[in-house]
Amino acid sequence: MKKIFTLLMCTVVLAFVSCDDEPLEGDFVTGGTTCEEATINTAQAALNFLGVNDDNFGQICAAYRNALEAQIQACGDEDGTLQAAVDALGDCSNNVLDDCDSATEAVNIAQTAFENASADDYTNLCNAYKATLENQILQCGDDDGSIQSAIDDLGDCTQATPEVEISLTAGTLPIEFDIVEVVVNGDLLVVTGQTSAANDYMIYFEIDQGQTGVDVINSSYALTLTSVFFPSTQGFDDFTSNITVNTDGTLTGTFGGVVTNADGGDLNLSGGSINITY
Repeated sequence: MKKIFTLLMCTVVLAFVSCDDEPLEGDFVTGGTTCEEATINTAQAALNFLGVNDDNFGQICAAYRNALEAQIQACGDEDGTLQAAVDALGDCSNNVLDDCDSATEAVNIAQTAFENASADDYTNLCNAYKATLENQILQCGDDDGSIQSAIDDLGDCTQATPEVEISLTAGTLPIEFDIVEVVVNGDLLVVTGQTSAANDYMIYFEIDQGQTGVDVINSSYALTLTSVFFPSTQGFDDFTSNITVNTDGTLTGTFGGVVTNADGGDLNLSGGSINITY
């Protein structure tokens, strides 16, 4: 019984990720249902199946089995995982969910998938993980509330939008460096920022841990746009910076002024903001 339920729970997780892991062609249609549509239908049927009880088991089990069979017809089943799940369901006359050990093993499977989720499949795998946790409460109870706490921590399974950690305006062009890496090298923080947009823009500077003050990053500051720009010290609107917080994994400050490249080209920066956690 444990092996049957674990197999079904693996299929629940696979139902969410198969669209991302296997290439789907738009004209791959069988019986009027595309592979992508069939996979989505199976995913929904799988979630419904996790919430069955003794009264509705037969009906929901049959719907899940039919969805699996439709997915096999539309997508194929090279490794036999889907057919194995169909076989495990049988004629849907036996409730296979009354097993705490199996429910716990299903949670472990879904948790591993969720912890390795990409941005594209985060929400789907989070919902699958939540469903297994909810089923674990039904099968095992939750005397200390730890399972419900894990469910609450997942929230609505919406992945938070990463905060922009370094931003500036170069001339009239606003730039957000939303991919920031901080490397700790002894007492030195080495900061590199890139954008998730389709460009090669990069910002770089170094600072000692705990150091704050005016112009403390200027000597290492470099901004790569169409060329590499460094702080200008020509005496007119010179580049300046001010680091105000540098402690406990937080780096905050501002910067702006003129930067120049190797050809003597000047560029004015305004609204420079550093708000990094690492």
